[in-house]
Amino acid sequence: MAATAAVAVSVFVGPWFALYRYTPNGWHATWWARLALLLAAINLVLMAADLFGRAQVALAALTVAAVALRVVWPPDFGFAFDGLQVPVTRRPGVWVALGLALVALALTALARRRPTTATPARPAGSSASGS
Repeated sequence: MAATAAVAVSVFVGPWFALYRYTPNGWHATWWARLALLLAAINLVLMAADLFGRAQVALAALTVAAVALRVVWPPDFGFAFDGLQVPVTRRPGVWVALGLALVALALTALARRRPTTATPARPAGSSASGS
């Protein structure tokens, strides 16, 4: 839960991109960060209630995808028209968010992994020979 909460917080903390001197956080930079925040918040509710284990893993994966999309394709901030090239650089905040989202996905998947079938434990006082 902590990693998922950290993903939600990372949307607001730290710059995600830089456009000259403008360095917005995830919330101000892109709707994809807002989607990641929404997915993480929904996942936190499911985790707190211990509901829908598979949905928790799916939401964690979608959160990774929302952040990763902006790592691969930074936003153009509305200036990508008429061939105008405006350099947008990735700042540490987007990398932190991606790392936290990956950790949250890994931990959620591990927590929801079904236990392997093991031999049932013998009741106390029973013998191995069955007599």
